[in-house]
Amino acid sequence: MMKRTIVGAVLAIAANTVSAQELPVSDPISAKIFLELRSIQQLAGVIDPLLTVPGEAFRIIEGDFIALGALRIRLVGIDAPEIAQRCNRSDGGLWECAAKSEDRVREILRSAERVECFGNGRDPYGYYIASCTADGEDVGARLVEEGLAWPDEEQGYYLPEAARAQAGSLGIWQAETERPAEWRKQHN
Repeated sequence: MMKRTIVGAVLAIAANTVSAQELPVSDPISAKIFLELRSIQQLAGVIDPLLTVPGEAFRIIEGDFIALGALRIRLVGIDAPEIAQRCNRSDGGLWECAAKSEDRVREILRSAERVECFGNGRDPYGYYIASCTADGEDVGARLVEEGLAWPDEEQGYYLPEAARAQAGSLGIWQAETERPAEWRKQHN
């Protein structure tokens, strides 16, 4: 028990050496460090989430964008299809990938007794950038693994989950589909 307390204290000190609020939001290395620090802090049991609420309290705006009252949160590390974006199916048709991604986030959050979001600052629009868990499961990882969002490759998030979805031809991986950033360029 004493060893566990000492290890927890050491991890807490190491994790708190760099505050998540000191990391530049637009810096991919800082975001990666933040998620690693969050993991260390969780192991040490010392991290305070941005918020902890029942899942049904959230309003889903897009597959990677949720809200709680006036608080707006972009899920870190993923890029879900845009609201009007449709994705290619393996048979040559189209499917409503944006709606499916949004519905899946809603389903995950609404069924969760406890949703925790851990923030890493704000984006240029003032929205919080956060990693959220639903009953302990990473929401972003789940969406990527189910083929309902792309991983942020620049930051290196969720690449194993994306590889599994791609290997199984799930969701967005069943046929070549334009990533949301490219879709936005053509449709805005």
